[in-house]
Parts: sequence; C-alpha cells; structure tokens
Amino acid sequence: MIYEDASDQTRAALQLLQSQKDQLNSPNLKILALPEFVARAQSTRLTRREKETLVEQATLLIDQFYAHLPFKRARYATDPVQHFRLIHAQLDQYPRDLSFHDQMIQAFLRLRDAHTFYGMPAPYRGAFAFLPFRMDCYGEPGKRRFLVTNVLEGFQHERFDVGAEITFWQGMAVERAIEREADHEAGCNPASRFVRGLKRMTKRDLAFSLPPDEHSVVVEYIPRSGGPEQFCIALPWSVATACLPCVKRRSSRSSVNESMAALKQLSQMLWRRKQFAIERKMAQLTPDETPRDPQLSKFPHVFEFQYTGGTGQADSVDPADLRDPAHPDKRFGYIRIRTFELDPASESSDAFVDEFERILNLMQAQAPHGLILDVRSNPGGAIDAAERILQLVTPCKIEPARFHFINSQLTRQIAFTMQDAETKSALDADQLEWKPWAMDLLASVTSADVVTAGRALTAADAANDRQQCYQGPVTLLIDASSYSATDIFAAGFQDHGIGKVIGVDENTGGGGANRWLHEQLREKLEKVAPSVPLKKLPGEAQMGLAIRRSSRVGRNAGSFLEDEGVKRDVPYAITRNDILNHDRDLLRFACGQLGAQPVRSLKIVKAELLEDSAISLIVETQNLYRIDCFVDGLPQCSFAVVDGVNIFWVPTGGLVYLPPSQLRVDSYAKVMNDQTGVEELQLIAKATFRLDAAPSVPQQLATGQAAGT
Repeated sequence: MIYEDASDQTRAALQLLQSQKDQLNSPNLKILALPEFVARAQSTRLTRREKETLVEQATLLIDQFYAHLPFKRARYATDPVQHFRLIHAQLDQYPRDLSFHDQMIQAFLRLRDAHTFYGMPAPYRGAFAFLPFRMDCYGEPGKRRFLVTNVLEGFQHERFDVGAEITFWQGMAVERAIEREADHEAGCNPASRFVRGLKRMTKRDLAFSLPPDEHSVVVEYIPRSGGPEQFCIALPWSVATACLPCVKRRSSRSSVNESMAALKQLSQMLWRRKQFAIERKMAQLTPDETPRDPQLSKFPHVFEFQYTGGTGQADSVDPADLRDPAHPDKRFGYIRIRTFELDPASESSDAFVDEFERILNLMQAQAPHGLILDVRSNPGGAIDAAERILQLVTPCKIEPARFHFINSQLTRQIAFTMQDAETKSALDADQLEWKPWAMDLLASVTSADVVTAGRALTAADAANDRQQCYQGPVTLLIDASSYSATDIFAAGFQDHGIGKVIGVDENTGGGGANRWLHEQLREKLEKVAPSVPLKKLPGEAQMGLAIRRSSRVGRNAGSFLEDEGVKRDVPYAITRNDILNHDRDLLRFACGQLGAQPVRSLKIVKAELLEDSAISLIVETQNLYRIDCFVDGLPQCSFAVVDGVNIFWVPTGGLVYLPPSQLRVDSYAKVMNDQTGVEELQLIAKATFRLDAAPSVPQQLATGQAAGT
C-alpha cells in the first residue's frame, strides 16, 4: 500500500481560497490549521459565574419551556434537567472551557433534537472545521459505498479526486466510522443519525461541536480508474472563521436547523464557489436590480428549477434527464427548494410565495405532465412559507399544522400574567404570541395535560389565499436531512394527498417544532412576564429550543412529527450515477413514476351569460368523471362529462345579485384509494372564469392528477 501526505496539496488549495475572499464577499475570512485555532481559542476563558449562568439558563429553558420534554424522557430514558443540575454541582471538575462545553453539548445531545441546542461562545461561534474534500455514499444500508464527490479547487492530486472510493477511515471500515461519529450528532431516528454522521466526517460547525481530536485523518481509497492496489492518504483539518454572514433569525414562526443551515452555506463556499459569489451578490440587490431571466430564480439560494427541453445550466440538473422512456412525448419539471427562508429577519413570506408561483406558472406551460419537488437537505425556515406554497399545487383546501406549548409552572404563569394584562389594555405582539393557547394553559391545572391543544401558526386564510397554479401530477423527493419547516412541508404534502413521497432515506429528519432562540424568548418575556428569570448569555453563547411541538392534520391527524418525521411512500436507493451526475437515475425514476399516471385536464373554452339568466358553458375534459359549477361561490349544478368537448347550460337561479360575475368549475375523477382499496371521487382541478370578460376568451388549461395516486 502506498502512503501519501496531502499537506502540501491542501495548503495550496487553502491559499487559493484565501486569495478569493473578496470575490466571495467574505473580506474577513481567515483559514487556520486546526492546532493553531485550538491554541488561540483556549486563550479565551469563561469565569465560573459565566459558566453558572449558562447552566442555570439551560436548566430553566429545558425544565419549563421545552415542548418535547416529557416525550423525550420516555423515548430516550433520559433526564436532561438532572444532567444540568449535575454539571452545576460539579463545575470545579471542568477547569478547561472545552471540558465544560463538552458537558453542555452532551446534555443537549441526549434530547436528540437539533432545534434544541447549546452553541459555544466566541471564538468557536462562526468557526468551521473542514477537510479538503467531500464524501457521499450510494447503495443500501450494509451495502453502502463511499465516493469522493468534491475536492477543493487547487487541490491537485493524480489519484485522490472525484470518483475515488474510500474504504477505510483511520483504519476502520468507513461505514462503521460514520456510525460512531453519528453518536455526536442530534439525529433522532436511524436514517437521520447516519446522514448527520456522514456530513460530520468532513465538516463541522464548531459552535455546536467540539473541534476534532485528530489533527488530520488517514483514509484508504481506490482511485476512480480502479485497479487492485489501494492507496493511503493523510489529509489535515483546517478551520475557517468569518467566512459566512452573521444571520439573525428573528421570526418567532420559524423552524430551522441552525447548524445545518450554516453548513449548507459553507458547502456552497467550498464546492460551488462561483455560484456562492453570485448568490451573495444577488442577496444585496433590490428587487428592481434583480436579473429578469425567466429561467433563473430571483432567489438562486432558494430555488433551482429546470424542465424537459429547457436550457442547461452549469453544475445543475440536465434537462435531458427529465424524461420517461415509456412516455417520450411527456414533459416534466423539476424544482429544488433549498431553504424556506428569504430574509431571516422578515415576518412576511409573500416574496417567497410570489416567486414559487411564478416558477409554477412557467412549469404549467412547459412541463404539464408532471412536476418533481425536491426538498432534500433543506434545513427549514419560515413555517408559513412552507405551508402557504402547498395551495399552489393542489385544488384542495389546506389545513395548517397544529402547534402545542408545554404545560409547566412558568408557561401557566405567563398565561395568568397575560390574562391580567388583557383586562387592563390591548395586548401587544409579544403577548399575542401566547393568546391562542392561554386558556389551555390555565385549564391544564385541572386537566393535567402535558401539552396544550394544537393551534395553527399559519392562518387558514393565508394558507388558502392563492389559487392552484400547477395542476399536473406532483411528486416530492425527501431525505433524512429534510428538517424543521421542511418536515412540516413534507407532512402537509402527504397529509393532503397531493402526491407520492419518494425517499432516498426511510423518512425525513424528524424535526417537528417551532424553534425559538433563548435571546428571542428573553426579549419577549421582558414584556409579557418580567418576573421569569431569563438572563443574557455570556460570551455570545447561544441556546435554542423547540418551544411549540407540531402535530399533523388530514389523514395523519394528531400524529406528532418529532423523532418520526415523514415516512416515504416510494423507496429509492441512490446510485453511483446519481452522486456523480446530478441525480440522473433518481430524476429518471421520478419521471417514470409521474409518466405512469394518467393525464387529466379541464379547459373552459367558452362561458357566456345569456339573457334568460343562464350561462352557456363549453368545456374540454380528459379522464374526468364529473364537474360541479359554482356561480359567485354558490353551487348551481353538476354534470357528467365525456372526453372531448362538452356543452352545458348553467342556471343562475337563487342568486341575490344579478348579473353574476364569476363562474367556477371543479372537476372530479374516480380514483382508487391506496389505503382503503375503494374507488372514490377525488377533486382534480379548478378553473374560474370572469363573466364580465370577453366570452370568447378561453380561460385556462388545467391538467391535474388525483390526490394520493
């Protein structure tokens, strides 16, 4: 076996990265060797009183506000509150700050909840440890193989390059090494733990994880060219600081994996440097300055999309892969949603929904036979953004997810305080956060419920304030890194029967909660309940917690998302071709799933108001069973339809105001219910027509697929 030291190649690649800091809009970027960073970091010390404050605040958060506490205690047989009390009692046993931080991190890790975390103070906050390559895997559990999928620009090596297969890590079988590292991550189900362990092998956010123990790793690998001989290479850890913008997520209706969101940005900087620079630049533009190319998103860090016959983009999905050989004439679309955040400081999701609606209108025209939505590795964001876009791909009414506070002494105290404040004056925004749950909290003294009843965070009107844009069949791609608001989005997609969920892992990450930061909670309670002893954290330390537990609706009503996640409907195992060629096999598989589904269409050709208070209606339909006609929102009649042109007379009797202004047509098809095995009617698509418009103008083509097929 040939042994090599890649320190020189790594150093050259890091020098190139450092030289590009201005292009990356990271002018303060610094890259240090791991031993140098650790030596500098250890010169910063917390006082004993600062450590006591951190432990006391963590104890208060978890004991009184953590929404999952009774469920985590039962599921993982752990008592985190007692763990914090032990840390407090044994502070003198942790003279080194890293020993203390390790205890705090481990106490939070026992909860298996990435929403609820301890973030180390400066200089660890904002620092990232990384190796000069990225590794991904393909195949099924127990038969996985691991490939190098990226190396740093400027890392020149004749054998260790993209496509090389890694077999051993520090002398251990690589899959076993990943499983051991997964114990240091907050994954709450086996799939989630493995994915987090895999990512941890080559990059770590040092705010949430101790620096690696080893200064470099030694891996054994087989070059892409193959051959019987294996090679061994040593690769050093490096640490980047001040490389990413400081993001302050202020929204109280957010659900995001803080560490995953930061590591996604780091990956962009390391492996997609040109795109990262473009996105950083576009983030600083005003809407008027944003490029108007319809095939590019105004928010490239959020949306990536493509369709059959589209123009190919660098380092992206190949439009030639969006085909189904069994149905060569069909055209398919693909939209990747990288995050559910636009401006983390904004309380409005309108810009997010507007852009998604624009892309869907393009897909309806260019890819009417099926749409792939991809939320893999999406760390979450604004809950209402995730829930509001569901209405754009279904004719069904959207029911938002439900959220629950824990019933504790302090949450009840807040409810009592707020009730007293309401009798004296109008409630402010911070008090209104608690109002829908106030009566449940007050009643919990006698009911003994551990959490309150579920209330929606996204208003029902907001979740249904737009019309369906895309009406073809839709499928959703998930993995175990789909987390937070993405869990909630995937649950809504499945609960409303919009389409099949294709999973490259068994389930999503299982992050079912509304997450608040300690700082947010402290600022809110200064007005709502100033007697609650929340204090500012020392040294820029951070804490987050799941403050409201989410539950599902529809066909899974009452089930909780936390830990379980959303289980896939259709399994898929990632291939070598997928990880080396932008998911080529996966996209063709998804197109095959969509192409096998029947095309259903509804088109209003003509609707004209006649003198005898009736409407002449001509519609074209395909693979539909029935249409229902509504005039100004009131049901008027139903008709059976045949494929092709249908002519009907729609009465307008019983209307209060004449002449009527709008006709709406709902279409239905007979579809086999996968769960019951019984054929039933499913709402397929809706079309509206303004009767004061020119009667000869066709309304819209509505191609739809029955929910749940």
